[in-house]
Amino acid sequence: MSVQGGHGVQLGNHNVQTNLHVDASTLLPAQRVAADATVHNLPPASGVFVGRDLAMLAGLLPGGEGGVVVGQAAVHGLGGIGKTELVLQYAREYADRYRLVWWVTADTAENVGLGLAALTRRLHPVATLADAQAWAVGWLQSNRGWLLVLDNVERVEDITGLLGQVMGQGHVVVTTRRDLGRARWARLRLAPLRLGVLDRAASIALLTELTGLQDAAAAGRLAADLGDLPLALEQAGAYISQHEGLGCDGYRALLATQFAQVAADGGEGGAAQRTVASVWQVTMHTVRARSALADHVMRVLGWLAPEALPDDVLLPLADDPGALGDALALLASYNMISRSAGSVGTHRLVQAVARAGTSPDGLDEPDGLDEAVRLVLAGLPDDPTSNVAGWPRWNELLPHIDTVLAHLPSTHENAAALYIGNVTAIYRQSQGQVAEAVVAFEQLLTDCRRVLGDDHPNTLTTRAHVAAAYREAGRVAEAVVVSEQLLIDCQRVLADDHPNTLNSRSNLAAAYREAGRVAEAVVAFEQLLTDCRRVLADDHSNTLAIRSNLAAAYREAGRVAEAVVAFEQLLTDCRRVLGDDHPNTLSSRSNLAAAYREAGRVAEAVVAFEQLLTDRRRVLGDDHPGTLSSRAHVAAAYREAGRVAEAVVAFEQLLIDCRRVLGDDHPDILITRSNLAAAYREAGRVAEAVVMSEQLLIDCQRVLGDDHPDTLGTRNNLAAAYREAGRVAEAVVVSAQLLIDCRRVLGDDHPNTLTARAHVAAAYREAGRVAEAVVVSEQLLIDCRRVLGDDHPNTLTTRAHVAAAYREAGRVAEAVAAFERLLTDRLRVLGDDHLDTLITRSNLAAAYREAGRVAEAVVMSEQLLTDCQRVLGDDHPNTAAVRHGLAVARAAMDGHGDGSTTQTLNLA
Repeated sequence: MSVQGGHGVQLGNHNVQTNLHVDASTLLPAQRVAADATVHNLPPASGVFVGRDLAMLAGLLPGGEGGVVVGQAAVHGLGGIGKTELVLQYAREYADRYRLVWWVTADTAENVGLGLAALTRRLHPVATLADAQAWAVGWLQSNRGWLLVLDNVERVEDITGLLGQVMGQGHVVVTTRRDLGRARWARLRLAPLRLGVLDRAASIALLTELTGLQDAAAAGRLAADLGDLPLALEQAGAYISQHEGLGCDGYRALLATQFAQVAADGGEGGAAQRTVASVWQVTMHTVRARSALADHVMRVLGWLAPEALPDDVLLPLADDPGALGDALALLASYNMISRSAGSVGTHRLVQAVARAGTSPDGLDEPDGLDEAVRLVLAGLPDDPTSNVAGWPRWNELLPHIDTVLAHLPSTHENAAALYIGNVTAIYRQSQGQVAEAVVAFEQLLTDCRRVLGDDHPNTLTTRAHVAAAYREAGRVAEAVVVSEQLLIDCQRVLADDHPNTLNSRSNLAAAYREAGRVAEAVVAFEQLLTDCRRVLADDHSNTLAIRSNLAAAYREAGRVAEAVVAFEQLLTDCRRVLGDDHPNTLSSRSNLAAAYREAGRVAEAVVAFEQLLTDRRRVLGDDHPGTLSSRAHVAAAYREAGRVAEAVVAFEQLLIDCRRVLGDDHPDILITRSNLAAAYREAGRVAEAVVMSEQLLIDCQRVLGDDHPDTLGTRNNLAAAYREAGRVAEAVVVSAQLLIDCRRVLGDDHPNTLTARAHVAAAYREAGRVAEAVVVSEQLLIDCRRVLGDDHPNTLTTRAHVAAAYREAGRVAEAVAAFERLLTDRLRVLGDDHLDTLITRSNLAAAYREAGRVAEAVVMSEQLLTDCQRVLGDDHPNTAAVRHGLAVARAAMDGHGDGSTTQTLNLA
């Protein structure tokens, strides 16, 4: 066509130019051109829109006087987060609020100008592009009730002038990947709306709608892999819908094995530039051009976890902390990372793209994995078990440790990674994450064998850690096997007297003890102590540790008096060698106090535990595991001293603090809950004890597994609670099933299996099945004598149960004889003032009463009351029970009763 008097402006290269001849004198001024009906140029919106609340954006765009809408907002966030779709859906949903809705692609200043010119062409023809832009601005200044969308702004400088010119007349909504910060948004008078990922339910709904597949569980797994990012979800939905039979899990498998290819595939009909790979590579090109350090930081972050990472972990990446701060600020300004309270987070798909190095121009594969390992190593706190102040740091780093180690190839030979894996597993085990620790140590052992060889000292040490983790996980039989084989190899590789060989012997003896093979444990510890004294000397810390283990084995073997002497001597030496405040000295004090308690010296135990608690608070701090352990011991000592109300309060407060420090599922939490339930039972709050024991069992099964010794113990306690609550039939069922499982898991002769048999007998007695209780108790006594020995406390307790069963079966003469023999032996083994001895005297007095030997019962009860008042105090429950028994016996002597009573002492 001919051109007369026209002006042309060319933008870019290779354009097709069309010039129109228009008589400019015929143009109406902008203020005189009206949009009578809603005018728009909106692109099509998605028919699937979930998980976003349009009202949030609408709330940032308030109406002006007379219903006229005015305001400016900026929707910003990571590429692919759904900024454009949110604004597009808003524009269509709220279109009736506006006379004009105009969409401008604003990624460059040139495109902003073209978008304004297009507005002019829609409302009125013009002569030149320059005139068209000015005319469009003039129209926006002269009219109200419009919405202008500036989509995908890369440089805010490209729109700053326009914002100032049209402010206050209508709505402007900006979408951008840039986060300019609070001050800059305020200066531009843009109300910011940061868009995050979808919630999981919305992600599942989106995938379900796009794929037509009704498998919410699989959709949830895929959504988790994609980090709930809308663009990635839409890309996945398109791909799955075009590949029949693939499904969500099939797409996940492709992501795991062919990420670069899948991330760049938008599906048939999809725009190549709208894939997760291309969207973020465009941003990274911009970042790379501005800061090589920011690009490097991004590549390192790609190998870490999406969760928050402390900024200081990244400090070694730059010589100048300020330079690192600038690099992080740049990445945050493009929403490639998020920053909060001194930490940095990265979306998992951004990381995946950084790792894969997918790029339109074939950039090199990303580096940074080894550097990520070094950064994590440098960021680890000291002492994973005792440094309480370092625990929050550990918890922050755990997801990053797991992620970076998982990225290492199975053939890696990274020594730093081996060290990280070791100390992390130790931390997890100390935090009660036993199952995770087992897996970690097993993987570490595989790596050590591959990298270092079977006979390397670190490989042998890792085998010891595996065995210890098995023990703590209740897999005691496996621990014994591993420890026995390890000892053979240590003796072969390191020689008999090497410290690690001695440690292996100690660990094997400990495994024997936990397997119920206490006699073997005692012999092993005695022989080991002899060798440690010869090889290491008396005052070596390992020698002192072996002495502690031996004393504990004496205690478990029922040789309580020897244990007390051993612990007393050990404490003296620990104070001399290590000092009063050394953690091992404090542990020795705890062990001695526990030995006092088991020896029946409860008052001394209470004093010792209370003083130890004071010192541990001073030395270790309130939240140290050792301090929490001391509080548990104090509460337990209160309970045994008859100060049940104080015990309940102490356990309740301890549970609150343990949950705060250790978390709900730590094994020590489960033990504390068990102790509190027992205290409730003793305080007569049986219904609460039952409820707590039932819930505790559920949690033990979930956390520890059905066959863990602590789970079995919890079932035992639940049966006891049922008995005390009068739910005897349930107690019988629980006890009988527990015995079957103890035999299967622990073996017939394990002390816990013997205890389970005792509880079955007790349940039979309370259920009125006395003849069966007698048979079970008699057979149990034979086995206790064989396994534990005649003088073991559990054997003596079983004799008490046999005598009680005789009494309840009406075999009173046999009961009297049995209690008399038991009293003789308890006086010899435990001493006059032991609580079990006092209980035996009370039970014998009751048997005398039932046998008609009331005068003897009165005499015995009078002397027993004096001794209980002296040993236990007037307010102890057992003292009150003896006082009641004495009153009944005296009434029987006076002819006012038959000598029977419903108030008895618990058997011991």
